[in-house]
Amino acid sequence: MNPNKIFRSLCLLSLLCFAGIGHAAPGSADAYLVDMTLSLNGSLIGKPALVAEAGAEAEVRDENPMKLDHGFRILLTASPLDATQNGKESIKLQLEFFGRHQGKWIQRGKHSVTAVSGQSVSFAFPSVPPEAKGKTYDLILTVSKSNGTAPAAK
Repeated sequence: MNPNKIFRSLCLLSLLCFAGIGHAAPGSADAYLVDMTLSLNGSLIGKPALVAEAGAEAEVRDENPMKLDHGFRILLTASPLDATQNGKESIKLQLEFFGRHQGKWIQRGKHSVTAVSGQSVSFAFPSVPPEAKGKTYDLILTVSKSNGTAPAAK
């Protein structure tokens, strides 16, 4: 093969790689730290946390394959809004909460709310058919701007 063709091919390949890296890199996208407190029937069961990129869905899941009627799954999307309250950022939260029944996820609730950075928002998710009655999850979450690091395990 001609050395000039090899050189041009390598240059083209390099440009494509750089273009791909630039396109794939998130750049300066906003990210949010979401701290949660989760209880079941009034008893604390965990304090999960996650970092969610703005506009992207993030997930927290707890499931045990040996306990098919226990566990939860939370899907959350945090998106910045133009509005501020007292100088704090307003964030649109879209949240779905699932419980488990016979190993399958059952949607208990879906909410869309506006939260203010640093302030708590509370939700209650009672059981829904076909789940057994009497299992209510309470979720308190606080959203703040992330510094880009993953949350510490709790």
